[in-house]
Amino acid sequence: MISMDQSREHPLLLLLAWAGKEKYKLYLAILCGLVSGLLVVVPYMAVYQVLELAYYQQLTGELLLMYGLTVAAAVAGRNLFLALGVALSHKGAYNALYRVRAMLVDHMAVVPLGSLSRQHTGEIKKVISEDIEKLELFLAHHLPEMALYAAGPVAIFLYLASVNWLLALITLLPLPAAVWLQYRLFAGYRRRMHEMNQVMAGLNAAMIEYISGMKLIKAYNLGVTSYRKYAGAIDAHHSLWQQIAYQMGPLFATFVIVLQCAAAAVVPAGGFLFVHGQAGAGVFILFVFVGSLYLLELRPLLELGSNFSQVLNGIHNAQKILAIPPLPPGGEAFPDRQDVEFRQVSFAYDGRNTVLKNVNFYIRSGEKFAFVGRSGAGKSTITQLIARFYDVGGGEVLIGGCNVRKLDYEALQKNIAIVFQQTFLTRQSVLENIRMGTTATLDEVKAAAKKAQIHDFIESLPAGYETKVGSYGSRFSGGEKQRIAIARAILKNAPLLVLDEATAAADPENEQAIQAALAELCAGRTVVIVAHRLDIVKKCDRIAVVENNTVTAVGTHEELLAVSGYYRQIWEDYTKSRSIAYGLKKTGEGDCHETQAVV
Repeated sequence: MISMDQSREHPLLLLLAWAGKEKYKLYLAILCGLVSGLLVVVPYMAVYQVLELAYYQQLTGELLLMYGLTVAAAVAGRNLFLALGVALSHKGAYNALYRVRAMLVDHMAVVPLGSLSRQHTGEIKKVISEDIEKLELFLAHHLPEMALYAAGPVAIFLYLASVNWLLALITLLPLPAAVWLQYRLFAGYRRRMHEMNQVMAGLNAAMIEYISGMKLIKAYNLGVTSYRKYAGAIDAHHSLWQQIAYQMGPLFATFVIVLQCAAAAVVPAGGFLFVHGQAGAGVFILFVFVGSLYLLELRPLLELGSNFSQVLNGIHNAQKILAIPPLPPGGEAFPDRQDVEFRQVSFAYDGRNTVLKNVNFYIRSGEKFAFVGRSGAGKSTITQLIARFYDVGGGEVLIGGCNVRKLDYEALQKNIAIVFQQTFLTRQSVLENIRMGTTATLDEVKAAAKKAQIHDFIESLPAGYETKVGSYGSRFSGGEKQRIAIARAILKNAPLLVLDEATAAADPENEQAIQAALAELCAGRTVVIVAHRLDIVKKCDRIAVVENNTVTAVGTHEELLAVSGYYRQIWEDYTKSRSIAYGLKKTGEGDCHETQAVV
């Protein structure tokens, strides 16, 4: 595994370190680019020799053919080395970026969920997708091209200096101003880089949210312009790049003009030397046509340099994720007992706004234990602390008498099955969605699906268990998705089960099937349930009331009715709601009726 303690290393060296053995292909690509760049001087040398010979009337057909073949060989060699460099850089780049992507995903799997939750969804998407793609563009194309464009002007200058050092130095007169302008451009990009990151992360997040909420947008007849967050993100992105264009455009135009100013000095200086016999006609013509234009080869370097700034920024963004401390490897084995205890537990997602404070309760091994409370009271937070998605801010969470922080994290996750309210399905087949995280056979998957009351539905799909969720999943009902998640949990066969609003998506047709599936799932396990449906809660061995950022009461249904005002109130409300009947009342003559609730 690559060490993450590399914060002081230059981003480019860090990227090459991430590339592993693939960096040697990249080194060879750079070498090929250098050779290709050096070969650019050969045609200029040949043309100069032809001009000299022609001026002194010494040019023959054989010499012209020889120099022509030399130019052809140089051009062919230049393109050959460039092609070889690009081939090597592409192969090295794709393999290197595979390593970087895999490294990012593997690292995110072992860092605390809380650390990733603080990152903007759009920001993480930008790093994994867009920033990594920019690294591919840089490694596969820009790296050999930078060597090519840097080597060419240097080689031409050295050759010009060998012909006439004074005129060669005069060709460099625009260079200081061009370098200063290029520095100003780079500095301008660097100053706006953080703002670019924020705008792009906001745009990505708004885009994801907009696509996810498309049904709501259509239901309320909203358009792109009406969806303020998305429209605002687009406007912010456009405004930023408009500002950058206004700021950088004049500098870039001045840079291009300055590079072409060499002729203003070379032509009179060369003419003066030619008139006074200090330079031949061939030298004069060479410097007029070559010495005044070869600095234009530096222009692509500027364009690559602006992309290079974004590449360095992408490396920095990836490094920020890789710098998140992972959960420590190893630890104690998962205990044989599955009792769960909270001792004086306090927690805040952002470290400031307390969600839980001094929470204490004990769940016996094999017990069905439910949490009730208002939305946002902290019920789901408790289940996430049990699974160690987050670490507590104070106190202890114990399973089988062992602090979860001391348990091996992989063993902990292996022995806890969770069915969430919002069921997540990947774009793979239904089979792979149920088999997720296991190596179960098709027969074992089918057995789990039958227990989850979903087998018949899966068999009715166009390709059965091989039906791709990506193309068909949007037509799954909430209850069907829920039973697929229950089948997944049954197959995992973990001794500790967490049900977080697992029946929230149940409709009347699916509710009985889901209840039967849950009964099969809960058998012989310690079960932690978060639910608003009190008919489910009532069947649990004990219930905890979560209010005022803590657990205020624990007991059976009958005990809580006697000691908890909140539980007694919600039970009365639930009982009244169950007794409401709806009927039709005639409002006047004819067939017009209105629906009226009768308690």
